[in-house]
Amino acid sequence: MTKKREQILVLEMAFFGVLSLVLFLTGAYSFFWRPFIENKSIEWQFLGFVLVFFAMIISMLLYFRMNMLLLNMEMEKRLAMQKKHLEQLNRTCEGILWALNYALDYRDHETWGHSARVVGYAVAIGRAMNLTDEELTLLAWGGFLHDIGKIGIPDAILFKAAPLDVKEWEIVKRHPVLGHEIINQIDFLQATSEIVLYHHEHYNGNGYPHALKGEEIPLPARIFAVADALDAMTSNRPYRPARSLEEALAEIRRLAGEQFCPRVVKALFSIGKNRLKAIQDKVGEDGSIGTFREELPGLSLVF
Repeated sequence: MTKKREQILVLEMAFFGVLSLVLFLTGAYSFFWRPFIENKSIEWQFLGFVLVFFAMIISMLLYFRMNMLLLNMEMEKRLAMQKKHLEQLNRTCEGILWALNYALDYRDHETWGHSARVVGYAVAIGRAMNLTDEELTLLAWGGFLHDIGKIGIPDAILFKAAPLDVKEWEIVKRHPVLGHEIINQIDFLQATSEIVLYHHEHYNGNGYPHALKGEEIPLPARIFAVADALDAMTSNRPYRPARSLEEALAEIRRLAGEQFCPRVVKALFSIGKNRLKAIQDKVGEDGSIGTFREELPGLSLVF
């Protein structure tokens, strides 16, 4: 409502409030006091009182109606303000996420395209496992941030073309813990930290950093481990060429129950090769968060 309409409502409320009071006093005077000072028929006095009483009731109803309209208008204003503040907060949260990913992207230009593809696979698997939209959203955000800990890995190791030695591999294995520490410094991202910390755990307990086993590993991390491995195997690396999608799926099937959760592997195969290939093509090397906005309308972290 406009400011002018609000002022009119206030005036109407004041008018009907005063009118109700006047009618109440008039009725009290007519029925209780006037018969004692005037010698008139009680029936006429009663009829007058009834008319004044009903007029007062109508006036009070109109008064309360004005009150409700003003209250409703105030609620609409507050809700609009709250919505505006939430939108600003969402933009701020999303800006922080972009900043973290850009920081990592400047270190490793393959990371953003990799993260976007893995999120596509993970969301598809999550849908096949009947995750809620909120769970899928957290899975997506955790996916975009899963390698943020690589910021703390030296370039000489991160970009080494040859296979890593034992000491270098131990340094690389620190990146989930480093990423977890980074994410936990930001309140609205803490719900995604389990994916960052546990996405390299293996179903048989031979993973890292904590050697969790089976159902000890949170389901989002188990989903993401499969999605991450699928993209890793189908992407070129300095030390090996990419495998075909068929070869990667065969390897994941072989490792079900060992490296990967069997339930998650089953959900992956229920998606089908055509859908997985479509995700690859849709995201491409320049993967963007916008790719997933249609599938995940609630992609913002503030609900």
